[in-house]
Amino acid sequence: MAVHTVMLPDRLHGREPRPIVWDAAAGTVEGTHSHVPGMQAVLAQPKPIDYSSDERVLYLKDPGHDPAEFLWLLSTAFWPILDEPLRSSLPSVFDGVELSPMEPAPRALRDADGNLTGYLENGEPLGIGSYHRLD
Repeated sequence: MAVHTVMLPDRLHGREPRPIVWDAAAGTVEGTHSHVPGMQAVLAQPKPIDYSSDERVLYLKDPGHDPAEFLWLLSTAFWPILDEPLRSSLPSVFDGVELSPMEPAPRALRDADGNLTGYLENGEPLGIGSYHRLD
């Protein structure tokens, strides 16, 4: 693995693209994007990292080295990076990589066949914190 630079729009700076520099070998992240300090804090936590939210259950085993898990950190910083045209702007280490698996939180509603409905138990739509495809 190598050092990978992702230019990601930064919402705190008018969506100006700012660098996130991920050293996959060292398991570190640097850069001027406003989410870098938060990413550094996540990477410094003991593993596995509980990256769950109200809408998902997710434990990251090695986000500093695993592209599928690091992709969660990028999506938290700017979720449109998961879709085109931004997705194709990611470094080649992410080619063909999907987010590491997560489980919808128990409060995510399912239909009679067990499929996700896209809503929480209180009727609110699932938010970006629960990014997944409702195929």
